[in-house]
Amino acid sequence: MKKQRHHFIYLFTLFAVTAFAVGLPSAKAQAAEYAASLSVDRPAGECRYTVQGIDVAQTSSLKLQASHKTSQAVALQKEVPITAENCANGTYTGSFSLEDLNRSYDYYDVNITVGDSVINAGTCDFSVHNETLSASIEGGAGSSARTFKTASSDTSGSVMIPGPNKSVSVMAWREGSEESAAQTIAPATPYTEGGMAIPINTAAAGTAYGNWTAKLVLENEKEGTKLTLAIATYSVEPTLKTFEVKKSKALEKKKAFAVSVSGLQNVYGVKKLTFTVYNSKKKRIATISGTKKKSDGSKFYAEVPLKSLKYALDTYTIQATLTDNNNKTQLLDATVLADEEADGGSLSVVKKKNASCVYHLSNAYIPGNIKKMRFVVYKIDGKKEKKLNTYKFGSSTGKKVSVEAPNPDRGKYKVVVYGYTAWGKKILLNEKTYLLRKKDMGKNGWYYETYKGKKYKFYYIDNEKQTDLTDILNLKESSGTNTNRMYIEINRAACTVTIYLYNEETKKYDIPIKTCTVCVGSDVGTVAGAGGLNPKSYYTPIGTYSICSNGTSVKYTVKQMYEPDGKILYARWATHIVGNVYFHSIAVGSDSHYALPSYRYNLLGSPASAGCIRMTVADAKWIYDYASTGTVVKIVKGDSSKPGPLGKLKTIKTTGSINYDPTDPAVPDSRKKADYKAKRISGYVTKSGKKIGN
Repeated sequence: MKKQRHHFIYLFTLFAVTAFAVGLPSAKAQAAEYAASLSVDRPAGECRYTVQGIDVAQTSSLKLQASHKTSQAVALQKEVPITAENCANGTYTGSFSLEDLNRSYDYYDVNITVGDSVINAGTCDFSVHNETLSASIEGGAGSSARTFKTASSDTSGSVMIPGPNKSVSVMAWREGSEESAAQTIAPATPYTEGGMAIPINTAAAGTAYGNWTAKLVLENEKEGTKLTLAIATYSVEPTLKTFEVKKSKALEKKKAFAVSVSGLQNVYGVKKLTFTVYNSKKKRIATISGTKKKSDGSKFYAEVPLKSLKYALDTYTIQATLTDNNNKTQLLDATVLADEEADGGSLSVVKKKNASCVYHLSNAYIPGNIKKMRFVVYKIDGKKEKKLNTYKFGSSTGKKVSVEAPNPDRGKYKVVVYGYTAWGKKILLNEKTYLLRKKDMGKNGWYYETYKGKKYKFYYIDNEKQTDLTDILNLKESSGTNTNRMYIEINRAACTVTIYLYNEETKKYDIPIKTCTVCVGSDVGTVAGAGGLNPKSYYTPIGTYSICSNGTSVKYTVKQMYEPDGKILYARWATHIVGNVYFHSIAVGSDSHYALPSYRYNLLGSPASAGCIRMTVADAKWIYDYASTGTVVKIVKGDSSKPGPLGKLKTIKTTGSINYDPTDPAVPDSRKKADYKAKRISGYVTKSGKKIGN
């Protein structure tokens, strides 16, 4: 009986439990009735979640949990009360913010626990979307004030950094150092979506030159962390606008050139600037301190004297070294060349139709200006060069210098131009070789040409009009068996004597064969003829006369002449004209070839006689030798501007130590040559009749 009762109790209990279990919903069935969802407001930094299926009568609270998606570390967990007021129709809506998560930017898994049920609401995206963000730095390498700029390539309009009140800063560190050494170069700045331009101060990062890295960081003050959003690089180097060499007339006068730097900028300031000069062999020649021309250090100037370069003409390289406000030096990444070499310019040789060459030099230059120039002409014979002439010029810039010289002869020639520096050094500027051919010699032979309205017959050799045709005509001396048909005209105003030969073609005396520069009477005001002559007169009579005396030529190898003051002088090669007027050499106080004062000889070409025609010994002897009895001698008042068709020849000049006539054949050639070499006479005539010098 007892056993049956126990069996009954067991069956009853099993039935009751089974019936109760059938009447109650299971745990799985209850959980399946909950639903959760969430939405994220990134600009506001807020995450809203909604839970449905809550029975307020049975549920008094729910649990919210937000965990970092990657690490699953719990970031937020809190109990949320459920009331009829906040959970209408079984739906509860709540929220949490980025602030609740200590502004830790990340993806969060959100779970809701109701009773024993855990519902996943989804993932809250509070992460930073900086994948499309790029950065750059604007501003010169020498400027401390620059701009850190950001830009995004995202066109969807999404928010990069969630939440309000965001700030970013910029930090920088030098290449080669640790990022942990980064220093702030832009303090916390309110963040702006879409792109920013943040002023930065690169000088705040340190004092070193070179390459730097800058990063844009998002700071989390609550956690004390910094999130790198974007990176850009920049360099710190001095910069400049111009680095140049300057030249001017004033600098050339000072024998110097100048260097100038402008628009200079440096992150760490500019304390001073030094210029170093190197020659073409890269050897340092000089160091010059620059003068600050602007208080901000943006402009420096220095003059470089050529003396500091030891007057060496070269092309110099100039570098500039900056000393900053931290007393650190930095070589500027720029150099400038100073061309301090001579420029020979352009030399040309132009052959003219008048048998001359024009040597033309243009654009020649010597630093410090050209003190003087020399054109030297050489005749080239094989490997030998013979110097012919030197043409001198004073100070010249060399912009344009020309000299015209007669063509000396056919052959090969060279003209060399030398310039002299302001410190006296001779510099070869330019040279040119050229050929002179027969056609370059111009006129040769006889030509009829007009002079002062009259036509004459002239003889040319290599375009040079000959002023003595004695040898050309093979003229023979006058004698009893030979008469030279000549006409002599004395131009008193010009102090010239021109001898003409009779022309069988024209039947005129129109061949000028010789000209002489002479002295006439010192009284040029009297125009009387021979009738007024007397021992006291000083004029040369105007009129037409002849070389004769009763049909006999009166000539003397040496003749005593009486001066108006009574002095007796001796004249050589005297030929009578009229009265007491003769052609003769300059009279001297004794019958000697060495009694002629230099000053008296140098009067040739001016009115200085007592009336006779004073001549050189060579010219007086020519008249004596070639003028025949009866030769007409016409003395005219004349015109100094019209000396005659053969012109007025320059006379040889002598110095005070010379007491002879340089044309006198009785004076040895050796003596004349020595005096000429010593520059005591400007020229002479040899015994054979060859003229040397002028």
